[in-house]
Amino acid sequence: MATNRWPDPQDEHAYWLAGQRLLAGQPLYDPAASAVTPFAYWYPPPLAQFVAPISALLPSSAFSWAWTALLLGCLLLLARGRPLIALALVVFIPVAVELWFRNVHLILAAMLALAILRWPWLFAIGAIVKVAPGLGIVYLALRGRWRDVAVSVAVGAAVVLVSLALDPRLWAEFIETVRARGPGDVSGVVPVPYAVRAAAGLVVTVIAARIRPQVGEPLLIVAVVVASPTLWVDALSMLVAIVPVIVVRRSGGTFVGWARGYRRTNTTPTGSS
Repeated sequence: MATNRWPDPQDEHAYWLAGQRLLAGQPLYDPAASAVTPFAYWYPPPLAQFVAPISALLPSSAFSWAWTALLLGCLLLLARGRPLIALALVVFIPVAVELWFRNVHLILAAMLALAILRWPWLFAIGAIVKVAPGLGIVYLALRGRWRDVAVSVAVGAAVVLVSLALDPRLWAEFIETVRARGPGDVSGVVPVPYAVRAAAGLVVTVIAARIRPQVGEPLLIVAVVVASPTLWVDALSMLVAIVPVIVVRRSGGTFVGWARGYRRTNTTPTGSS
């Protein structure tokens, strides 16, 4: 069971180590690392820069427990605050695997659901973490939701600019790391090059934007999963974002039962036809 692995460091330890490297002035990326190198850091610099002050305060074990609590909180949020539904979501094998390896996918799932239902600019934050959620901005543009596009781009640009101001060298290292892996990189359970999956995700996004939102929004989540840079089993846990999106759209209620500020005044996205 996933809980049996919680005392041991998993993927979240890579984020803690990345923060430690920044604090020590060490290189953030390892050019010799492969897709299966333990605790290698592959993400854009902002995540490590955000984690750095936290890893300065928390030892590795405390950080791991805090990260586990964050994932469980995201799962509960996706279940709209209902513990039994959250437990039911764990029956979906990728969710159990995500809780085992403790990556960022349940956090991204919560971001996707919130971006679709309430705050579209979260697509930009998700894109800074793992690129593929940026398809949400493409979706917004194709739906003619230009104000949401502008806000999302502005938020993303602000985060990148702050990151660059803190240390532009990190972005040069990140770009070099991405170039080294290349568009033909195959990191997933299906041996399909990333460039092919990214193109497929874009095509699915275009289709999602051309159909009614009640179907297009869940399809957008599928597109993001398909276009994820790494598509191991735990990445499929992002699909649980479909559950609250469908439920809220059908009921016209709230995303999170105890947070009235998440209430939608209507079930049709701004700018949708």
